[in-house]
Amino acid sequence: TREEPKTPAPKRIKSEQGIIVEGLDNCLVKFAKCCTPVPGDAVVGFITRGYGVSVHRADCPNAMEENRKPDELGRWVKVDWVDGDLSGYRTSLELSAKDRDALTLDVAMALSAAKVKVTSLSAKSMPDGYAVISVVLEVKDRAELNNVMNKLGQIQSVYQVKRSAG
Repeated sequence: TREEPKTPAPKRIKSEQGIIVEGLDNCLVKFAKCCTPVPGDAVVGFITRGYGVSVHRADCPNAMEENRKPDELGRWVKVDWVDGDLSGYRTSLELSAKDRDALTLDVAMALSAAKVKVTSLSAKSMPDGYAVISVVLEVKDRAELNNVMNKLGQIQSVYQVKRSAG
């Protein structure tokens, strides 16, 4: 009996950004700005034209299977996070709250207490008495992000903390 040659398993190559792209080595990896994935999120990759592999959260509207264009199905690839201690990953949050004095200060203090790097913080009062606060921050993984989101959700008058997507 003659043995069939075994097909090698797809290569799993680590990128500098802590992502493994199955089947590709030495490729440029960038994180999609629409959903800003962090380690621990389920992710999927899209081979862009000229810009390497764009990594999206699996729940991103731009990456969901039902929204994928039929002529681009072959460009979606499996990606995964590399285990280990990684640097900070930028992500975005949006807080909704009943507007009040010192709301933005309380948000800034909670972020400071959580010891995360904040790269952007903006607050906007709405005419209806509510406020929207947008935060761009760096976290090492999803567990740290969940911890920050929980702290922000405990602030008086904040009724929703969600990740930006889409």
